[in-house]
Amino acid sequence: MKKLSIASKLLSIALLTGLLACSEGDSDVSSNGKARISATDAAVDAENVSKVMLSVSEVRATSNGETRTVASFDTPKEFNLMAYQNGETYFLGEGDLEAGTYSDIRFIISGASDAYIEMKDGTKEDLEIPSGTTSGYKINGVFDVAANSTTDIVADVDLRKALVVTGNGDFKLRPTARLVVSDATGEIKGEVEGQIDASERIVVYAYEKGSFSASEENEPAEGSTRYEGSINSAIVAEDGSYTLAFMEEGEYEIIVAKYSNQDADEDLEFEGRVDADLMIDGSLFNTINVTSNTTVSADIVLNL
Repeated sequence: MKKLSIASKLLSIALLTGLLACSEGDSDVSSNGKARISATDAAVDAENVSKVMLSVSEVRATSNGETRTVASFDTPKEFNLMAYQNGETYFLGEGDLEAGTYSDIRFIISGASDAYIEMKDGTKEDLEIPSGTTSGYKINGVFDVAANSTTDIVADVDLRKALVVTGNGDFKLRPTARLVVSDATGEIKGEVEGQIDASERIVVYAYEKGSFSASEENEPAEGSTRYEGSINSAIVAEDGSYTLAFMEEGEYEIIVAKYSNQDADEDLEFEGRVDADLMIDGSLFNTINVTSNTTVSADIVLNL
């Protein structure tokens, strides 16, 4: 009987060990989620720029100071950021990541000469991206990856802020882009009413409530832009429409500015802020409240 009891105990231990091993294996599988990475743009101030080209060989994400590969490409993904505005995105790729919280993603640029600006006359200029080919173009933003689920991440580069001209005339891409989880955002869109000359450009800026400072309208320091603190921006289209896409939940105020070609060159000059009324469902509002997966229709009436 003792021999049988010992054998039974050994069998129980073996079964328990097997179950634990299976459990650990299942845990390894379920500890990963998937991240899908896309890129988008807002507006750009430089009137004579037609393309801003990036060539990305790898996408990485950072968690607790450790950088991990999301996706890598044998043939780099080359795309024109300016072609993806008003909610349009360029899908870069997807990959498995350990479940957890991440603080940024990084676009690894395939080569120093693989990022460039193309002008409307067809000429090209190099685009400087500091550490772009090594640690990568860094886009800050906290996001979570849950086990056995997919998180859709959008990198909003917003060339209006990111693309600047240095003192020696070179183009540089600053790390001012924002990172959002697509499912946690909404959008603001509507019509802009008021007399607008064909030679003028109207730009709509979204600020977190109470964050706007009139000092942002002063002549910007070298390497920075006006309306530096805005969350998002949109150029009003010829038909009067505008779209502020991928807005995270929150309350926003709208600032409207006018630009025009005052000196007959290829660039538009800042004229100033435009007094405007914000109308939602026929009522006057000072701010807009955005919730995820919703579209807020807000018309803007210019008081010119």
